[in-house]
Amino acid sequence: MKFKSILLAAGVFLTSAAYADTVALWTYSADRNGIVSTKPTYTDHGGASFSTLGNVTTTFVSQSGSSDTNANSQAMNTAGYAAQGTGNRTSGVQFSVDTTGFDHIVLSFDQRNSATASAWTALLYTIDGENWLEATTFRMVRDSTFVKGLGFDFTDILGVADNANFAIQLVSMFAPNTTSYAGTGGNYGTGGTIRYDMVQFAGALIPEVDVPQVPEPASIALALAALGVMGVTIRRRKQA
Repeated sequence: MKFKSILLAAGVFLTSAAYADTVALWTYSADRNGIVSTKPTYTDHGGASFSTLGNVTTTFVSQSGSSDTNANSQAMNTAGYAAQGTGNRTSGVQFSVDTTGFDHIVLSFDQRNSATASAWTALLYTIDGENWLEATTFRMVRDSTFVKGLGFDFTDILGVADNANFAIQLVSMFAPNTTSYAGTGGNYGTGGTIRYDMVQFAGALIPEVDVPQVPEPASIALALAALGVMGVTIRRRKQA
């Protein structure tokens, strides 16, 4: 099943077009056996996976309030974040997506924090699978409700397009210029949870370029030999 022409969430857009192809999508919908998992709901060519960071664990809960209206879907709830003042940018989730064949990569997702979860989340990315760079940070200003259409446009970042090693992390971070977490709706606590839903990576298919075939040396030799035979025949006819 091909997810074509999906309109991206408000505030997230492609530089060159309003519509795009889905590279990978997580809606946390039940599979044919009724099982909900962290596996992607859809990938263009199978190159997508999910993992947790630090001591984070996942469960599946109601997606009510997210942009997903499918009654058979849920949201992914994460827990087990670091203690106050420890583990800055080490606890969270990772989505690895093979972007081979696509450029203009755009990420969008819905997020819901509990009151004691970190208000600040950093979006990190890698283009080599080892080194991580900051793309942006998000601050959740209200708790216990989904914020829809968060995201980032990777179009202008070199190395993200057409890359089998591309991945992103969403990790809890200390409040800027401090050494501690700030709670979303009160004091930070290790019991805080963060839900994610409708995690989508979209992109534009890179046009295929037809490369003219270069004749093999053997083919060239045969063609030259044929031309030579034709030349001899013509000369003999003229002499006759």
